[in-house]
Amino acid sequence: MTTLFWIGIVLHVFLCLFLMLLVLVQNDKMGGLAGLGGMTSQSAFSTAGAATFIQKLTRAVAVLFFIVVFALGLITAKQDQAVEESTMQKATRENAAQQQAPAPALPADFAAPAAPAADVAPAAEAPAEAK
Repeated sequence: MTTLFWIGIVLHVFLCLFLMLLVLVQNDKMGGLAGLGGMTSQSAFSTAGAATFIQKLTRAVAVLFFIVVFALGLITAKQDQAVEESTMQKATRENAAQQQAPAPALPADFAAPAAPAADVAPAAEAPAEAK
């Protein structure tokens, strides 16, 4: 796997943990974990504005999270398409190509009857010999 893929995985895990933390810290209807520092929930994160800093940060991290997920998906899809052949697969393919028997040649004129073989007995004599 490429270095870019592993950097994306590390970033993905970090964003997962950070996004969970941001969701837990948000002040949902004057409750949540906003009052952990001894402050009241109303003074820590007030909902006076349309969107608080934590809400804006959560949105930005969520968008970044989805971008990283899609990028990791594209990297994985490209790596699946460019899978290299293993040494065992190469050896098997080359061995099969070497052992493959050549196909028999077709006669030039398909309308011409095939000449009977010398060691094959005619059909009329075969039942007579069996008796």
